[in-house]
Amino acid sequence: MNPKIQYKWTALSITSLGLILGVLNSSTLIIALPTIMVKLHTDLISIMWVLICYMLALTILAPAWGRLADIYGRRDLYIFGLATFTLGSFLCGFSETVTQLIIFRIVQAVGGSLIVANSTVIVADSFKKGELGKAMGINSMIIAATFAFGPILGGFLTMIDWRWNFFFNVPVGIFVTAWAYYQLREVVELPVNQKLDILGMFALVITLLSFLSTLTVGFLLGGLTMPFLLLLAATLGSFATFVYVERKVRYPLIDLQLFRIRIFSYGQITSFLNSIARGTVMFLLILFFQGLMGYDPLVASILILPMAVGITITGPIGGILSDKYGSRSIATIGLCISLVGLAGLSALHYDTEYVIIAIWMFSMGIGSGLFQAPNTCAIMASVPPERRGIASATRTLLMNVGMIISMGVIFPFILSTVSMQELLDMFVVGSGNMPVAAKIVFTNALDIVFIGSSVITVLAIIVSALRGEESRIEQTKSEN
Repeated sequence: MNPKIQYKWTALSITSLGLILGVLNSSTLIIALPTIMVKLHTDLISIMWVLICYMLALTILAPAWGRLADIYGRRDLYIFGLATFTLGSFLCGFSETVTQLIIFRIVQAVGGSLIVANSTVIVADSFKKGELGKAMGINSMIIAATFAFGPILGGFLTMIDWRWNFFFNVPVGIFVTAWAYYQLREVVELPVNQKLDILGMFALVITLLSFLSTLTVGFLLGGLTMPFLLLLAATLGSFATFVYVERKVRYPLIDLQLFRIRIFSYGQITSFLNSIARGTVMFLLILFFQGLMGYDPLVASILILPMAVGITITGPIGGILSDKYGSRSIATIGLCISLVGLAGLSALHYDTEYVIIAIWMFSMGIGSGLFQAPNTCAIMASVPPERRGIASATRTLLMNVGMIISMGVIFPFILSTVSMQELLDMFVVGSGNMPVAAKIVFTNALDIVFIGSSVITVLAIIVSALRGEESRIEQTKSEN
């Protein structure tokens, strides 16, 4: 086999396994969170920080890693990320308090951010533009299959001991790290004598931290309170500083000039909106099945399979179709199908038959599979090879900010409708004794969330449809 052909499939395999580590950890952990909340004697806000701290660290670090990937290369950073994620998983498994777990999750996030920032770039470097959609589709299919079976594995491991959700990553992480060390190489010649934008990085960190604090304080104290207004001013001021710095420095952390590329900018905005709409769907469904319906973690994980199965089916199809027809139509159709699923879930009731819920979850999965690969392919193929690191990092940044917004808005809203004690009682003593009125209030809150997600998805559909199509002439040139 031609060495170039062999290497591109090797690179795809290694990056897929690296992403599987992160997806597996996320999908198993979501199932385990209610159990961890009880075992570590903590509350929903604290346990949600186990998710939020990971997302926040991933968001803060991704732009820096993406920029460093364009300066020093992708291989070594990716390998270091795998090793760090494995170490973080090992430490998380020994956590005795929720504080320790949060700290060790940040270690995990350092590794995870390196994996996410570099995996897509390595694939984009290895495949020609006309093959990139297929590669991204295969990547999506493998990840979706992991996403499908991860919750089942998580439910099984949680039934044994929640700590095994972290220990399970260790042998896999060691294997992938070793394989990457011996097989990966740099295939793109990068510019020399570039520098990391430290000032821009500092301004971005302040922006993200103050933004998250603004969301939290806004829901806890109200939108017209002095702390909220001060934090909002800090967010806007730091963001304005960040934009100013990025426009002035020679080597910006995030190249704002890339947003002049229509397909790049519209693809990023679509991904951002989709992340807000979908950021908490999985966890809300787990709360519904495991809390309100009273199923154990293993059964709850099986019940959410239809969504992941849908992604598994359409992931590679979406990538192949985008290579042939372009990203706009395929990604937009995917979002429309997702909208059908979200709209269906907005009529959820505490006694809704499972087969109806399964249909809506499957629709969301089908739509997500058609959307993800074409949209990612369009973003990565729209920029020069030496800018792919920052393109991927910007995508990760916006996706994670979207998820943080989703979590920062939705969970305080859920807690405003159901007391913390009622929520704990659902998991500790079961929902059997929960008054019907309380169940109705809880599911009504979920319905409002799904309605909001549907509205945001409509906006994503509009942006996706307006992105424009890739030039077939440019694609042919890139293939030749």
